[in-house]
Amino acid sequence: MLKARKKITHKEIKKDKLVTAYFESKDWVTKEENKKKIYMIVGIIVVLVVVGYLYTSNRQTKSDDAETKLSNVITLIDENKYQEAINGDPATSTTGLNDIISNYGSTESGETAKFYLANCYYNLKDYDNALRNFEAYSGSNDIIKASCLSGQAAVYESKGDLKKAGELYEKSAKVNKDLVINEESLFNAIKTYAAAGDKESANRVLSTLKNDYPKSKYVNDIKRFEPEFKN
Repeated sequence: MLKARKKITHKEIKKDKLVTAYFESKDWVTKEENKKKIYMIVGIIVVLVVVGYLYTSNRQTKSDDAETKLSNVITLIDENKYQEAINGDPATSTTGLNDIISNYGSTESGETAKFYLANCYYNLKDYDNALRNFEAYSGSNDIIKASCLSGQAAVYESKGDLKKAGELYEKSAKVNKDLVINEESLFNAIKTYAAAGDKESANRVLSTLKNDYPKSKYVNDIKRFEPEFKN
C-alpha cells in the first residue's frame, strides 16, 4: 500500500529556499574570480569612507579657522579701522576680510565676511563695492540676508534712488517674519517711499507695520513723517 505523500509546509519551503540560497552564495563567493570582485568592492567602499571623512574633517577645520579670523577682524571694525579690516593688519597679524573671503568663501563665516566687507566699504563711502558685496552674500543666516538687503537699500538711498531703496527695505522685512530688525526695515521703507513721493507705497507699508508689529516703537516714531504721505 502506497503511503500518502507528505505535505510540505510553507515554513519548510522557505527554509529550503534559504538553505539553497546560502549554499549558492557560498559557492559564488569561493570562486577565485568572484573573490577579486568582492575585494575590489570592499576596497572602493573603504576609500569612499576615508575620503568622506577627510573631506568633512577638512571642511570643519576650514570653518573653524574662518570663524576665528573673522572674530579677530571684527575688532578692527569696532574700532572704525575699515581699511585695515579690508586688507588686514600685519601689526596684529589680523587677516583682512578680502583674504578671508578668498580662502574661506565656501564656509558660513566666509559668507558672513562679505557682509562685514560691504559695511566697511559703505562706511568708506565706496558704494559700488559695498553694493557688490551686499549682493554677493549667499549664506544661510536669515538675519544677515535681511541685513544685506537693508544694506543694499542704504546704498541706493545714499545714491538718491529712494524708490529702489524703499523696495529693498520692504523686501528685507519679508525674509523672516520673526527677525528683530523687521520693524526698523519697515520704518525705513516708509520714510524712503515718502521721500520719493510714493504715498501709496508709504501708506501700504505703514499698515503692515501697524498690523504686524502694533507695539513697535516705530509705530509712534513714524508719526512725524506722516504729513509727507498722508492725504
